Amino acid sequence: MRDRALIAPKVWLVGMTAVLILSCGLLPSVTPTPVTEALQVDYLYTSNLITILYPLYGSTLDDFAIITITNPRSVPAQVIVESEVTGYTTRSIDTLTVAEGETLEVRQNPRLIPDVIDQLNVQKPAQFYLRVAELDDGIEKPLLEETGDTLVYARRDFPLSIPGFSNSESFELLAAMVTPNDPSVEELLRNAANYTSSGIITSGYGGVINDESGSVWDRLESVWKAEEDYNLTYISTWVSFAPGSVQRIRLPFETLSDHSGNCIETSLLFASAAEAMDLEAAIIGIPGHAFVGVRIDQENANYYFIETTLIGQSSFKQAVDLATQEFQDALPHLDAQEQGYGWVTVWDAREKGILPLPWR
Repeated sequence: MRDRALIAPKVWLVGMTAVLILSCGLLPSVTPTPVTEALQVDYLYTSNLITILYPLYGSTLDDFAIITITNPRSVPAQVIVESEVTGYTTRSIDTLTVAEGETLEVRQNPRLIPDVIDQLNVQKPAQFYLRVAELDDGIEKPLLEETGDTLVYARRDFPLSIPGFSNSESFELLAAMVTPNDPSVEELLRNAANYTSSGIITSGYGGVINDESGSVWDRLESVWKAEEDYNLTYISTWVSFAPGSVQRIRLPFETLSDHSGNCIETSLLFASAAEAMDLEAAIIGIPGHAFVGVRIDQENANYYFIETTLIGQSSFKQAVDLATQEFQDALPHLDAQEQGYGWVTVWDAREKGILPLPWR
């Protein structure tokens, strides 16, 4: 969103300043040629690149770099702007015309290279590179070429609080880690079909109210039983060395492949399976814990709540009974929007542009 603060402390660097170039003749009586002023370039960039949220720069999050170009001349100028995080992102390139007397903002969001993301198991110091040049009859005349320090987060580092965002808005970004199209989630649903009463997995609600047919319960319970086949175990490895309040979070495919996860990780996995079945899922956060809810129809705001940390230890019904009590206890605090409590409805987040991370 354009009116947001950037996601991390900013670095202001000033590029070219106005320069006067006077051309004088050999004789005192010759009048100097008109003054030609240089284009002025300033820029602002983000000092921390949040890997886990990188697709959201320029949409939900503010732009990674904002370059301001001022043309003090009486004629237009054509300019090329390039930026990247060296070795980690693709290069953003814009070619534009700055009208006479105009100040123009160029917003760029270099995208992380997919192969690089897989290697980001720890945070990495990096260099932000910016180059601005004027095009004169196709010939580039450099105006600015500079680098600045930035920090690339580890791929599992999720910021629990973001400057310029409310607690609920920061919590809503978790929806980016709900990945219904991941092949591992699709495989989980294939295995879940073996446990449904019909032997298949259907999509959506089919117009049924209050899950009177039991289809939603049947599918969710089948996912629970299929997850048990993965021998999932509760293991919490949240520590991170990134600046600020950050938690390390596995994506759903990692939870399956590692056969383990903490409360938020197993909730993200279950929400991914629910969304893949075209069911409306929600993640509920309470101090130090998270669980998942799945809406039972499209008419009423009723949910099956599931305590996903009980996988492999209890029946699906026991997990629902416990999470239902947890929700009832949390509801007054959620309504009051108290610190440490949060609710994100995945479908609502999608409508706001918070899409699944495209890592696989």
